[in-house]
Amino acid sequence: MNIHNLKMFIKIVESGSISKTAEQMNISQSALSQQLRVMEQEFSARLFERNYQGVIPTHIGMIVYNRALEILSSYDRLLVDITNAQNQNKTVHILASPCVYSYALPCTFYHVKNKYPEYTLNMEMMSSRIIEEKISKGVADMGIIIGKPKDKSLSAKKVFTDRVFLVAGEKMKVPSQLDCQDLYQYPLLMLVKAQKTRQVLDKMLNKNGVRINQLHIPYALESTESIKLSAINGFGLAFLPYMAIKKELYNKQLRIVECPCLEFDNEYYSIKNGASVPLNYESSKLIKYMEAILKETIC
Repeated sequence: MNIHNLKMFIKIVESGSISKTAEQMNISQSALSQQLRVMEQEFSARLFERNYQGVIPTHIGMIVYNRALEILSSYDRLLVDITNAQNQNKTVHILASPCVYSYALPCTFYHVKNKYPEYTLNMEMMSSRIIEEKISKGVADMGIIIGKPKDKSLSAKKVFTDRVFLVAGEKMKVPSQLDCQDLYQYPLLMLVKAQKTRQVLDKMLNKNGVRINQLHIPYALESTESIKLSAINGFGLAFLPYMAIKKELYNKQLRIVECPCLEFDNEYYSIKNGASVPLNYESSKLIKYMEAILKETIC
């Protein structure tokens, strides 16, 4: 297993096509297929199933995909740390929840880097709960989480909100509007209960009298991306944040199913540990700038 193969595998999952990935990576489709077979032999499991649109990850494939994202995030941090050690660059270390990491910060970082080119921006992805723990210990300079922090000693600032929509794959047979009681009639794709977004959704369902234990939840997945891919392929309905589905709505891979009783927003907060070693003046300005532009620069 190597980093190149993990990057290749992630691209296949996200594009849903071996041929498109081969074209993007400038290699032959047969060579890419061979690399994929090597991975499957190494894991002793099939990683993809073919469908009419291309390929979709198997259950094992989704496990590999989620762990590959974490490995690449750690690998990228390793490269940054080495560069910083060699060049003694200024660094700001930021932790972000999965959706913010994948769909919001990449474009924001572009603008921040243009304004502060002398800085290295070091970003890691993890759950909101773990981000709070690490910020409390002074491990990073800033965290971006869903909802207000439970730790009252942390300073927090709301930086943006994002509407969560009920969506279905374009070809899934479901009315354009449902009420809460209609949810029992369809498979519902959900995140694992440890995820903050799932906890917010469960609270909303309970508030509206929906009995979660009676919903048809075929399985729980660990990432928004895996939920989205499953919804695109018609495996069930899903509640997904708008920033994660903008492209799929535009490309008509997903459509919004109106469900007025369950409309809600995720609120995202930046958090810092005021008791830890303070950042220098320029680093503090960089973080304040990022907080100010985040809402307008989401990808």
